Amino acid sequence: MFKLSLRKYSAFLFVQISLLLFDLSVNTFSFLARGSKNHLIPIYVAQDVALVISFGALLYSLYSTYVSQAGLSELLYSKFRGVFFVLIIYFLLCVITQIAYYTLPWPKTITALYIIQRLFAPFYYYSCKRASLRVSDPRFYENLDWISEQMAIK
Repeated sequence: MFKLSLRKYSAFLFVQISLLLFDLSVNTFSFLARGSKNHLIPIYVAQDVALVISFGALLYSLYSTYVSQAGLSELLYSKFRGVFFVLIIYFLLCVITQIAYYTLPWPKTITALYIIQRLFAPFYYYSCKRASLRVSDPRFYENLDWISEQMAIK
């Protein structure tokens, strides 16, 4: 019941990689539409929706593990705390940058926000990809001594 199936994991990995590629494309090519602010609204909304879906897919995959279903969500949180932190910071940077583009009249501030957001993006890509690959660890799907060892360390 708790075993990780290849079909489920490959679908999850495909969704995560597709969302990362979409975000990378938005970050790479959004400057082409900077002349018209109206064209960027649907692109930015789609980027934010993709980030939320990516976060939701990661949470779903984590909470479908044996560790979580056994009531040891704290163990999962300790293993994926950095990923959650990076996801939230990146989402906030994206939203702040997008709002600033439409509301702030100072181009230097907007440029600084774009640079900060773009410099933080590789950390997001790395963390999300690493978490997607770490979810496939068979220890999360079996009742092993590893879980009791991890709880004994706490």
